[in-house]
Amino acid sequence: MHKILVVDDEPRVSTGIKNFLLGSELNIAHVETALNGFEAIDYLRMDTFDLVLTDIQMSRMSGIELMETIYMEQPHLPVIVISAHEKFDFAKKSLRLGARDYLVKPVERDDLLRVVGSVLRENEAIGRRSLAMTETQRGGTGKAGQPGLSELLAALVTEGDLPVSDGEALAARLGGQETAGLFGVVSIRPDLTRGGFSDREFALSDRKLLKYASINILNECLGEWRGLSLSGYGNEIVAVLRFGEPKDGERGAGIDSQLHLIGQMIHMNLKSYLNVDTTVGISSLHADVFMLPKLMDEAKAAAEWRHVNPGQRVFYFEDRKARENLGIADWIAQVDAFTQTLKAGSGVDGPNGAGETLVLTLRRLQGEAEMFNSYFGMLAYRLYGLLLEQGWSNGMSLQRFDPDAYFRGLDAEGKLTALAGYIPEISAMLGQLTQERDRSILARITGFIRERYRDPALKIQDIASEVHFSTAYLSYLFKRETGKNLWDFVTELRIEEAKRLLETTDKKRYEIAYEVGYESPEHFGRMFKRYAGLSPAEYRKERQGNDG
Repeated sequence: MHKILVVDDEPRVSTGIKNFLLGSELNIAHVETALNGFEAIDYLRMDTFDLVLTDIQMSRMSGIELMETIYMEQPHLPVIVISAHEKFDFAKKSLRLGARDYLVKPVERDDLLRVVGSVLRENEAIGRRSLAMTETQRGGTGKAGQPGLSELLAALVTEGDLPVSDGEALAARLGGQETAGLFGVVSIRPDLTRGGFSDREFALSDRKLLKYASINILNECLGEWRGLSLSGYGNEIVAVLRFGEPKDGERGAGIDSQLHLIGQMIHMNLKSYLNVDTTVGISSLHADVFMLPKLMDEAKAAAEWRHVNPGQRVFYFEDRKARENLGIADWIAQVDAFTQTLKAGSGVDGPNGAGETLVLTLRRLQGEAEMFNSYFGMLAYRLYGLLLEQGWSNGMSLQRFDPDAYFRGLDAEGKLTALAGYIPEISAMLGQLTQERDRSILARITGFIRERYRDPALKIQDIASEVHFSTAYLSYLFKRETGKNLWDFVTELRIEEAKRLLETTDKKRYEIAYEVGYESPEHFGRMFKRYAGLSPAEYRKERQGNDG
């Protein structure tokens, strides 16, 4: 049974759509209506919906702004736009933000049923495919107790030493046209410690479910290449790819471009559907299925290249081999990637992290004094420049980090030893400077909200503009520093002020609703009960009883 949210500032329109959909044969259990985008956002944060239908031109918050918020928080929630204006710009922007369709008022009932039904059926189909894939993963056995294809491939990829009987069984199962073509292996390393569109941390028990969901998504997006995703050790997921046999002369750019597409697709789909960051390593290709263990090693080796390039997400084994011969352009790129990691506040990865990798690279260059000094200087002064960039605005003296002073009089070995301590010191100082900056920014954010929370037109976009951040980074920073979602903070301020007014004044519910930032008394009542556990009237009565 489906749940739908209808957003329109004309109650007659939203109620009409609600009654029509509930009376249809589309298996719709519940339709909620919101008078504006602010109410809609509150409902979306309180409940789960399968579809949103929204007007495009509404006062205070437009349908476009509502869609931008949905796109940021629930990017895969389908939206259908309904508008009285048949303007191409509106339609184009709506579709760019992911709208499934754009209907012009007055909407024909048959058109509404067709579009809504199509979206709901698509949702059901995705759900069925996901369940079917999960069953296949958990089952996966052949007839009469024989091992299934998933089990055989998994054993071959991860063990590499199948008994002869299993090897023969695998060859038989892959017989005929199945063996024609090329095989490849992908090592996928999703960060399952946190994700989802609330960007929350996942307990160990939840990570297994998140991993199953990742495997389902990968099986879906790799279908074109007959991809098979398997659960590896820990968080790792292994995917086996099978390409059709290439025609003469077609092995080059055609399949290489497909490999690049696959890598980016894996990373983007897991980020888009689950908000999970992922590292992807892709092996070379081989026509012999029994080379899968070697291809598995290649895929793992490619994924490990992330320690050298922390800002990159997708790595290809064939590229990795070429890049091991380090050139000046690669060194600059590595230094820039590392400093960007520090600037973002990620700190120094442990003993095998990017900082240690840079030191090891310099150690290999000790025999070439000119190149060593050049590469060393690029790294040291880039780190010092990053520190000055952050520190000048804080009025702090950072002179002791000047490479001329820090490394004066040291030979190559001494410089490397000192560098191993210099990098963590720089990282710690950057963290301190960043915390001070973020606390200052957080004070500006909370101050701005406290001044404006009574404004019913307040939007997250307004708050982001005040501190010149993107809405996504603003939400991330606020959650990281306070442990709560930004809009929850706004709502809590409104509800706390409403409680004060209920306790200390005789104002009516609608007066209090308007005063704390809600245009609809009914919506205010629902929000108050959700946060306070009582309706406004019940809360006032309870407080008056306690006072008596």
